Amino acid sequence: MPSGIVMRGMCPRLRSKWVDPAVVVVDKAMRFAIPLLGGHHGGNEIARILENHGLTAVITTAMEYSEGLSVGIGCRKGVKAEDVIYAIKTALAELGATLDDVRVVATVELKKEEKEIACAADRIKKPLKFVPAEEVNEVEVENPSGDEEWLGSAEVCAIYCSKEKQLILSKRCRGIAVAIAR
Repeated sequence: MPSGIVMRGMCPRLRSKWVDPAVVVVDKAMRFAIPLLGGHHGGNEIARILENHGLTAVITTAMEYSEGLSVGIGCRKGVKAEDVIYAIKTALAELGATLDDVRVVATVELKKEEKEIACAADRIKKPLKFVPAEEVNEVEVENPSGDEEWLGSAEVCAIYCSKEKQLILSKRCRGIAVAIAR
């Protein structure tokens, strides 16, 4: 159906990008699948699945096209947004990079309840990608750092969401693991 009808119907019900569902519009001719909401939270994946049925996915999220670093986050429960931001900036500084060089922040799907990670991503104005548990188990990391699961998950998430799949930094900072890949 027309995207305008969908948008007018959804607008009064929208709350935030962290709780709103993914919404994908398919045109009347069944040629295009266009994620309107939740591109990073399932919308893009749904559109790509529809490609298996002959539709063309129209992906417009900036993360899909921009170049830059992928920052993986691992942490214990109860982390604070300012500590996440500090850890990210500290890790980037080791590489001579800044927030402008970051394309995406990623963490494991199990961390969806850690609202402070989402808050940190919002404050630094970067998309946050939650990596599904089944995908985490598929990513191989050479010489993973640390023996704590949350430490290794930062590396996996950074690699999973990166374009080149090359880990360039793994760091632990005040109970937060930050890994960076390109």
